[in-house]
Amino acid sequence: MEKGKFGTLIQSLILALLIVIGFQFFFHRGEEKKELQKPTSAKTYSLQDVPSSKRLGELVTVETPLYTAQFSTVNGKLVKLTVKKYNAQLVSPISKELGVYPLTTVAANPELSKVLVDLNTTPSAKELKVTKAPAKLTFTGKLPDGRVFKKVFTFYPNSYRIDFKTQLKGARLQTIVGPNIKVNEAHTSRMGHIGPVIETQEKVIRLKPEEIKGFMSFNNVLWAGEEDKYFLMAVKDTDFTATVEKVGPKDTLVRNFVGSGIFYGGPKELHQLEPLGMDSAIDFGIFGFLAKPLLKFFLFLHKFVPNWGLDIILFVLIIKILLHPLAHKSYVSMKKMQELAPKLEELKKRYGNDPQKLQEETMKLYQEMGVNPASGCLPMLLQIPIFFALYEIFLNAVELKGASFLWIPDLSQPDHTYILPVLMGLSMIVQQLLTPTTNKQQQKIFILMAVVFTVMFATFPAGLVLYWFTNNVITAIQNFIILKILEKKG
Repeated sequence: MEKGKFGTLIQSLILALLIVIGFQFFFHRGEEKKELQKPTSAKTYSLQDVPSSKRLGELVTVETPLYTAQFSTVNGKLVKLTVKKYNAQLVSPISKELGVYPLTTVAANPELSKVLVDLNTTPSAKELKVTKAPAKLTFTGKLPDGRVFKKVFTFYPNSYRIDFKTQLKGARLQTIVGPNIKVNEAHTSRMGHIGPVIETQEKVIRLKPEEIKGFMSFNNVLWAGEEDKYFLMAVKDTDFTATVEKVGPKDTLVRNFVGSGIFYGGPKELHQLEPLGMDSAIDFGIFGFLAKPLLKFFLFLHKFVPNWGLDIILFVLIIKILLHPLAHKSYVSMKKMQELAPKLEELKKRYGNDPQKLQEETMKLYQEMGVNPASGCLPMLLQIPIFFALYEIFLNAVELKGASFLWIPDLSQPDHTYILPVLMGLSMIVQQLLTPTTNKQQQKIFILMAVVFTVMFATFPAGLVLYWFTNNVITAIQNFIILKILEKKG
């Protein structure tokens, strides 16, 4: 296959894949818009099996470097959880309407559950500050039958992890997570899952609340809870059972059949989730095998260069340096193809009626000149999986949420000034003009594609557009330098 045709094929493949992503974006965004237009008065809430209590009693405040939490002395339930870094409140307003809050303790016995959810307890402290070492908070209450209920929390200064342990003689206790988790603008962010998420020993299951009918039960659970695009509340233990209950049109809560375990309530930060074995809560899609190590590399760079925009530029530079030998070989191959164009045309005229002979003579010419028509596309092929892995990172990694660069306030969102997508499109044109080609018509097609890419990239996260723009600029500079070197060598 000729270099021009092969290059067109690769470019077309990239464009087709981008169109698929663009379609998914517009499709999902349309669904979310429709959801937001529904009147809130149409929502109705009902509990089938979990008793409720709207009593809060006194509130105990727990302050850590990462978050502020408030616990009720009624049942020792969690009524507020504010993540400081993102100014995010994880406890849904629906909890107040339902009278069910995260970390509510219930029992297998329905009658006992009614007593527990309304049980007054005495806290071991009115206020707790966790600074350098783990600290404990205990709630103790006495049931009408004389039994003592105890709930112990352990907080860590540099983790969103909260260990919990409940005790009640003769009872099998369970822990509620939810209802829901919808933080700030996360429920309007494109392509983000909102609802129950469960990891079993076999797989991760994400449920759409509108598709749930009543109860759903899961066995061999490792952790289960509620999530939105950037945040997670979940209970972790080993090999337990969890149920999901629908409590409204698009509202759910998760009931974990454990009385003790680990509760995670915070952002889906990789370095926080990975030590707990909960990193699968970050949904990187089919490119997760590449997205996760790339995100780790970005986090490593961020330790030394604390600006995500500069990290992206530095990442492109590193990739370009690693791929420079291939890029040089690719450019030289394309330049030779350009020089061979007249001879290829001569072969077409001579053997145009004999395709087999034309193919033989063409390959013979390539061998004589030391040209591999496919080598010019290898650097581009290598960038395709990187591109889509970065797409998943910029779309789902909470670390980039709110990260600003120059005039762009948030690299995880599109550039609403459209300056960066336009610059990216112009850089594609400049790069193409500096790339040798045997077909002027092909060059015009690529320029038209640059216009299409500009329109499509306007809806992509600005971080991804910055990556592609930087890649184009460095590639253009590379091509210019290689061209001058080749000219100097004659």
